Amino acid sequence: MAQKKGIDNPHFENTLDGVMVGIIDAALAMQNAVVAAQAAGLGSCCVGYARTANPEKIAEILKLPEGTFVVCALTLGIPRESPDVKPKQPLSLVIHHNHYRTDDMAPELEQYDRTISEYNRHRSGTTSENDWCAHILDYYRIALGYDMEGYLNKQGFKLPFSDKK
Repeated sequence: MAQKKGIDNPHFENTLDGVMVGIIDAALAMQNAVVAAQAAGLGSCCVGYARTANPEKIAEILKLPEGTFVVCALTLGIPRESPDVKPKQPLSLVIHHNHYRTDDMAPELEQYDRTISEYNRHRSGTTSENDWCAHILDYYRIALGYDMEGYLNKQGFKLPFSDKK
């Protein structure tokens, strides 16, 4: 539209802030869809892995145009079961008052790690010996191999923090 109207386009999409605005808007829309689904008696599952599983293949399947990428996926449906609710981190680790916490959070994180290990050993359905810390770090190690910056570059984003220009 800017080109049609003869207005200079500042290419906001090629800045970190520009990408973050899109990601935040998508996350807010997804959360609103989850709330609406719950109000309608539907179940939902947010799928963050959709952005990294195979970004090029997902773009091909969804016929995504240049300048777009998957942030996350959302499944909706009628629940067949009510799985155990996974324990969340304590509010003291998530909510900070007036400033970000600077004290040692390790004891609370260690307790949460033990809580998740216990949950994984005894939950309904498939059990595991996974703890929280190692599981998350393994995910990060794997995710580093997905080359999201390279994929975004192929989709037309020329982000200054990408070394694949």
